[in-house]
Amino acid sequence: GSFGYVLVRFGLRPVITYRRLKRRLSTFVHTAAREETLTDDARETLQRSAMELQDLLDEMLPIWYAMTLKKRGEHPAEAVPHLQALANCREPSAISRRASAVIQSLRL
Repeated sequence: GSFGYVLVRFGLRPVITYRRLKRRLSTFVHTAAREETLTDDARETLQRSAMELQDLLDEMLPIWYAMTLKKRGEHPAEAVPHLQALANCREPSAISRRASAVIQSLRL
């Protein structure tokens, strides 16, 4: 019983959380890439998502899964600064440039 708890708590739960966050970011960033400006709600959501991703990378994501992501060509640590910069962008060209950087980093 306790082995199952450890497996779920430290193995499966962080992976599922990462996938859900990535799926949510995928729809949101693709939408932001087509927009000319970002609303205040969109900016807040981007900042919150960047913080969630950084916390997940720092505290929860197992090393074996981080190595798997690296092998796949996903670099979530590189996506965090791009997400934070995207939340602060005002120009449409900067928004699309940062959104494409996030898309490329996370392979969305």
